[in-house]
Amino acid sequence: MNRIALLIPHYNNPQGLAESLGSVGAAEAVDAWVVDDGSTRAAIDEAAARAAWRANGTLHFVYLPQNRGIEHALNTGLQQILDAGYEYVARLDVADLNLPDRCARQAAYLDAHPDVYLLGSAVVFFDASGDRFTLQQPQTHAQIVRQMHIDNAFTHPAVMFRVAGIRALGLYPTDYPAAEDFAYFWKFVSRYQTANLPEVLVRTEYTTAGISLSRRRRQQWSRFRLLARYLDASPRSWLTLLKPLVWLVVPFSLARRVKQLLGKSSWA
Repeated sequence: MNRIALLIPHYNNPQGLAESLGSVGAAEAVDAWVVDDGSTRAAIDEAAARAAWRANGTLHFVYLPQNRGIEHALNTGLQQILDAGYEYVARLDVADLNLPDRCARQAAYLDAHPDVYLLGSAVVFFDASGDRFTLQQPQTHAQIVRQMHIDNAFTHPAVMFRVAGIRALGLYPTDYPAAEDFAYFWKFVSRYQTANLPEVLVRTEYTTAGISLSRRRRQQWSRFRLLARYLDASPRSWLTLLKPLVWLVVPFSLARRVKQLLGKSSWA
C-alpha cells in the first residue's frame, strides 16, 4: 500500500474515468479508489480502466447499489481510505486530468509544511470547444480565509488532504446539497493551516452537462447558508451574502463568463 490515495467518484462515464486514470504518471506512488455511485446507463469498464492505469499503485473499485449523490460516494471512499491507513488523500473527478507528477508534488509540499492540512493548486479549465482559462486560487492561509467569505478558495478536484485532518473533522457534510466541498473546506480552514500551490497541477473539464436549474438553486442556497454560518464582522462578509442569491437568477452563460474573467486575476 502507498501513502497516497486518489479518490475518484464515478457516475455513468467510463471513458472519462479511463482518461482520468491514464493521466496519473507512471512514477506516481499512489493507489486509486474509484467509487461508482450506482451507475445504470454506463457502468465502469474495469478492463479499460486497468489498461489506462500506469501509476505505481493499486486500483480499487467500490460499487454503491444505488445513486445517492456525490457526497455519499465521496464519504464511502473516504471511509475505505481511513480504514486502510493512508497518510494523504487526493481528489480527482471523472474526465479531469492530473499533471503526471501532481500527487508527488503536493505530498512533498505537505511533508515540508506539517502545519498545512488542506492543499490545492491552480487549475486549467477546458471544454469541448477548446476554450481554456486558468484559475489561480489564493495561496496563503490568510488570503484563503478572506476568499472563503466570498466564494470557495479551492478547486475540488485539485485538493489533497491529510488523513489526520479527516479523522479529526469527520467526513464530507451531507446537509449542504451541491456544496459539500465548500462546507468541508470551511471545516479545514477554521481549524488548520491551508494553502494553494501557484502551479497548475490539474486540468478540469468545464461543462454544463448535468447542471440543472434545480441543482444550481440547491447549490446557491447551500452557499448562502455557509456564508451566513461563517459570517464575520466585516462589511465585505455581509455584502457577499448577496452573491449566491444573485446567482440564483443569473443565466449560467453569464456566470461562466464572470468565472473566466475572475480566473485571470492572480492572488499571489
